[in-house]
Amino acid sequence: MNHKIQLTRRTLLGSTFLIMAAPAAAAVAGATYRDPNAPVADRIRDLLSRMTLEEKVAQLQCIWFGKGKMVNAATGAFDPEKAKAAFPNGIGQLARPSDNAGLKEFGKNRFRTSEDAVTFLNAVQRFLVEQTRLGIPALFHEETAHGLAVKDATMLPTPTGLGATWDPELVEQGFALVGRQARLRGITLGLSPVIDLLRDPRWGRSEEFFGEDPFHVGEMGAAAVRGLQGRTRPIASDRIFSVLKHYVHGTPQNGLNVGPADMSERMLREIYLPPFQHAIKAAHAAAVMPAYNEVAGVPAHASTELLQQTGRGLMSFGGPYFSDYNGVRELASVHRIAAGAADAAVLAITAGVDVDMPEGASYAHLPPLVREGKVSEAVIDAAVSRVLALKFEAGLFERPYADPVRAARVLKDPAGPTLARRLAQRSMVLLKNDGLLPLDAKQPRRIAIIGPNSTKAMRGGYSGEPAQEVGVLEGIRAAVGKSVVIEQSDGVWITQPGEGAPETVMIRTVPPADNERRIADAVAVAKRADLVILCVGDNEAVTREAVTGSLPGDRNSLGLYGDQDALVEAVLGCDKPVVAVLINGRPLTIGKLANGASALIEAWYPGEQGGHAVADVLFGKVNPGGKLPVTFPASVGELPAWYNRHPSADKVPYVEGKRAPLFPFGFGLSYTSFEVSEPRLPAANLKAGETVRVEVDVTNTGSREGDEVVQIYIRDMIASAPRATLELKAFRRITLGKGERRTVVFDLAPDAFSFWDRNMEWRIEPGEFKILAGNSSTNLKETTLTLT
Repeated sequence: MNHKIQLTRRTLLGSTFLIMAAPAAAAVAGATYRDPNAPVADRIRDLLSRMTLEEKVAQLQCIWFGKGKMVNAATGAFDPEKAKAAFPNGIGQLARPSDNAGLKEFGKNRFRTSEDAVTFLNAVQRFLVEQTRLGIPALFHEETAHGLAVKDATMLPTPTGLGATWDPELVEQGFALVGRQARLRGITLGLSPVIDLLRDPRWGRSEEFFGEDPFHVGEMGAAAVRGLQGRTRPIASDRIFSVLKHYVHGTPQNGLNVGPADMSERMLREIYLPPFQHAIKAAHAAAVMPAYNEVAGVPAHASTELLQQTGRGLMSFGGPYFSDYNGVRELASVHRIAAGAADAAVLAITAGVDVDMPEGASYAHLPPLVREGKVSEAVIDAAVSRVLALKFEAGLFERPYADPVRAARVLKDPAGPTLARRLAQRSMVLLKNDGLLPLDAKQPRRIAIIGPNSTKAMRGGYSGEPAQEVGVLEGIRAAVGKSVVIEQSDGVWITQPGEGAPETVMIRTVPPADNERRIADAVAVAKRADLVILCVGDNEAVTREAVTGSLPGDRNSLGLYGDQDALVEAVLGCDKPVVAVLINGRPLTIGKLANGASALIEAWYPGEQGGHAVADVLFGKVNPGGKLPVTFPASVGELPAWYNRHPSADKVPYVEGKRAPLFPFGFGLSYTSFEVSEPRLPAANLKAGETVRVEVDVTNTGSREGDEVVQIYIRDMIASAPRATLELKAFRRITLGKGERRTVVFDLAPDAFSFWDRNMEWRIEPGEFKILAGNSSTNLKETTLTLT
């Protein structure tokens, strides 16, 4: 980059100027849409009446690599003349403006600096506001699945780890930080939360999901939306709009990304819609992104039934639908239901997809399609209105620019690393402990830290490049006293290292002889040690979104990838106490490791502060209290393994025996112990439609303070259509001191007992229900409730 140009632009776009309102275009001075006090509906109506068809369609288009058309190729600086030639009608939205996509250096230097990014965003907005006919500013979006995916932003644990906290309030705080870091650099849209369900862990996108249960995911998703947007609309000046993803992935065939989700209407409504409905109804999510795949036989981007009848009708969603990247184009190239880009545009815009992301190439065909009568201009107007509504709500017509000083300052806020560490601590799930943990950080001993995930900070997919990140080795070294000797060995490599972002690294197999040497070295290190901490799991190359055939991320097995099983066997054979730490993006079948290790911790991809968080748990600074948000199957042959199955799913066993999870949904141990009482009700018989109060006593029966997650399930004993044998309906994470007892109160609203009956009507059927309380889906006490 040309630093002289950057400095000059920063001077011209200094903070004093940036907070001033943008000047109105002379041709529209005094227009209603320029009046911040006018109702938004009137502003939209006025602006829409002034727009040409080409200007309208420009609002439905986005650019990503197309940013190269508006910058100086040599410096990366915005070039207004190039922009005027390429985008004479403006542009509705820019994708990932903080990266260098569209420039030659993108492969070597993925992200702009904070200062450079803000300079670029402001220059784009100045061009649109001052040099286009109507002065319509752009929306900017970034990936925000577990942090703002840019340079120097805070990276939180991946969503499965966030789900394992069972702490919506803390997750809301985490996403509020994400929203603040985004908005202060001019971003207005965050592509998150992902509220798909983790129902097939072979799927590489598993790392993006909060868990397997619709209620739990709905609560975590709503918390993320509230964090990004705030709890009220219109959004505040330090918040961004949330884009819910991906409507509706379902469970793709064979766990392969973009595979068809062939489901019944009942399954769609019972399982996959509730998280979206809750995030829309309870948290007022602003936008929704359709999924790539077929849903009940029709690609989501072309499904009028899914987008209009279900989304706008059943769920009352009124915001815009933004396509997934190239989702419109793939109606032709992948699904083959369109002859080309123009046909795809007709299908998508008619079905209800408002914006074509990330490049807008298919919707570039819309003006002639309207003139030919293939698309109604009323459909275009409706889509443009939804886009403009967000721009008016965000105040972009009055405050289009960002302050580079504030944008840089928020990235350095110490609250970021502190919150990332706190979330990582609370995401840790203790799966096994024979009494070895917690360790004494000051006890003289020799510790071997072994494994392919023992040194690098594991961020997971959709990550930026945080200013600081801590791996397990560094975290443990910072935690122990001088009398503790640390020795590290990789043991094996999962894959060969590669250059570039995790999602673009080719999977290269490690030569067996190389890993054999590493295992031999690890064994020697283990034999010299008093204790082994073994860090295994996944890396971002084998667990990720599978975008192309050359960049897979889905698996046909769930064992430890590569030569890790050989490492596990060799280390367990050293006859040393072993603490296993799983750092991974999906549930794994790790029976040998679970049986052989003295202790087992699930750490997920724990984010930038993950190494400190792992050490905090190992040495007892933090008492682990996370719970599994997804079932760990005993073998891949037992999929699907989710807990909330229908009664007929378990009528008969396998030849090999009854299906049972390795670790069940909701499970997690502690360094203390808890007793959860039977649930108490105000009466055994209540009227259907009343709120049901459930009281549960929780006692810390152990020797130290700790956290417990109280979980409330129901079971409908007889229903007109089969229901799951267990349905999670409430949960709460609480902290109790040694010997402390507390009564936890839950109010179950009528919807907790409602379901889609045999006639597909949403209602409560009177009858007998079991109310169950406990600390996992397999450790429950029950009472009976009759609804009349």
